[in-house]
Amino acid sequence: MPREEVVPVDRGAEAFVELLNAHDVDCIFLNSGTDTFPVQEAISKFSAQGRPTPRIIVCPDELVAISAAHGHYMVSGQPQVVLVHVDAGTMQLGGGLHNAQRGRIGVILCAGRAPLTLEGELPGGRNLWIHWIQEQIDQAASVRGFCKWDYELRRNESIHHVVDRAFQVASSTPAGPVYLSLPRELLMEDVEGVRITPSKRNDAPVTPVADPTALREIAQQLAKAKHPLIITGHSGKSEAAVAGLAQVAELAGAPVVSSSTRMNLPTNHPMWGGISPNPYLAEADVILVIDCDVPYIPVEAKPSPDAKIHWIDMDPVKDSIPLFSFPADSRILADTEKALPSLAEMLKDAINAEDKVEIERRSRAVSLQHKEKREKRRKANVALETDKPIAVDWLTYCIDQAIGPDTLVLDETVTNAPSVANGIERTQAGTIFTSGGSSLGWGLGAGLGSKLAAPDRDVVLLVGDGAFIYGCPTASLWSAAAHGAPFLTVVFNNQMHHATKRAWVGGYPQGYGQSSDFVGVNLSPSPDYSLIAKACQAYGELVEEPGEIPAALQRGLDAVRSGQAAVLDVRIQRP
Repeated sequence: MPREEVVPVDRGAEAFVELLNAHDVDCIFLNSGTDTFPVQEAISKFSAQGRPTPRIIVCPDELVAISAAHGHYMVSGQPQVVLVHVDAGTMQLGGGLHNAQRGRIGVILCAGRAPLTLEGELPGGRNLWIHWIQEQIDQAASVRGFCKWDYELRRNESIHHVVDRAFQVASSTPAGPVYLSLPRELLMEDVEGVRITPSKRNDAPVTPVADPTALREIAQQLAKAKHPLIITGHSGKSEAAVAGLAQVAELAGAPVVSSSTRMNLPTNHPMWGGISPNPYLAEADVILVIDCDVPYIPVEAKPSPDAKIHWIDMDPVKDSIPLFSFPADSRILADTEKALPSLAEMLKDAINAEDKVEIERRSRAVSLQHKEKREKRRKANVALETDKPIAVDWLTYCIDQAIGPDTLVLDETVTNAPSVANGIERTQAGTIFTSGGSSLGWGLGAGLGSKLAAPDRDVVLLVGDGAFIYGCPTASLWSAAAHGAPFLTVVFNNQMHHATKRAWVGGYPQGYGQSSDFVGVNLSPSPDYSLIAKACQAYGELVEEPGEIPAALQRGLDAVRSGQAAVLDVRIQRP
């Protein structure tokens, strides 16, 4: 194993950058301030000297920075670094931090800190009036509930320990954000080198395998089940995990209800049961929950009191969710990528000839139901070709026809997400993502980061008009142009905050909202979002005719493939 070495550097900021190199960091997603320039100077020095250094990705808004890091991590699986300025920059990315937490995104969020010295005692001390008002009693307090770890660098002698620790915690399963504040004086302090520890000595821990006895009990119950059901949230983190889930579902004859946070099971698989567990819950007698935060919504549907429920997850207790009370007969702390193949082998042993007959009968029924639903949906979608305003299911059908199986699809369509999940076929692991959280504005930044992580692949963002606005389109599209990371954005523009309206109608079905035209919900008249795209060197097109969608999608993809980001503002029906 390589030994620890001391790499010559002159300043604390250079030590910081050298440590990022040691952790194979490709990009720093930067929104700069008066406290970040020492790092920028270190990177400039390294570049001038021909030394390796992370690439600076300038993000004119902090939400874009953390969302881009989020998108990159989803595709690359490598922890990403965000650098923002002091308290204000930290607060500005709040919604994106929530998404990173709930999406299990490994990100090292770094922020400056108001200088520590006042009268010129040290380089980097206070020299602007803002250095007094930017100092908070506890700068990290605003993010502590969202991060796995936070720390303020106090001595350069320990900077290698601090940075190594940040990466270790951020990348440990379940991954998540960490927060590191960097005082300016320490970044500008003279140092005599930085200690680089071989990264293998600070790796994230090996994930656990499932307890064999507990797995065997699940296998035996699935083998004898009359109506088994699998519910999964974000298990599809690798091809092996997707294959393992498919094998278990096939052996058990169990429909799989899958969220669209990741592609957990191919949507053309015979056992794919859609995105809602409601049609299956009442009669399910054995339920296997895999890597899921919210398996069902109790006011809509609940499992039978007699159902056996088993939960396999790297975070089965969900201690960061204060009120969490979904019952289970067993909760197994394990990496499902390891647990599912083992469960499949145990299922093979547990299934006898009589069980096999019942499973094959059930599998045929589930498969036939799936096939009939897909064909019915396809015919219904095609029949919407001439509807105007444009029907959302026609739009998703056209998108499905336009993209390839390896296209990276990012979904932030909110209330139109069921149409995306049911209408856009995904068969490869890692080809569809949602944020995993609930703060809107993620998609545009995530599109930028995804394209940086996979420059040779098409990236297509599907986003509601409200989420498009939240996503800082000017900043996002500028960054895409500046850094050569083009992606296609399709705006599902219903000219309203439909999520609010839907919740309002649900809470007050006979309320006064209808007489007020649901005040505070409408986004009409809509801006022409294609013009925003054009102002940012992107291709832009307004689409109002349903028959124009296929050609417009092709023009958008052609623009992206030629190096230009693209935005299609598609005016769809208002609910």
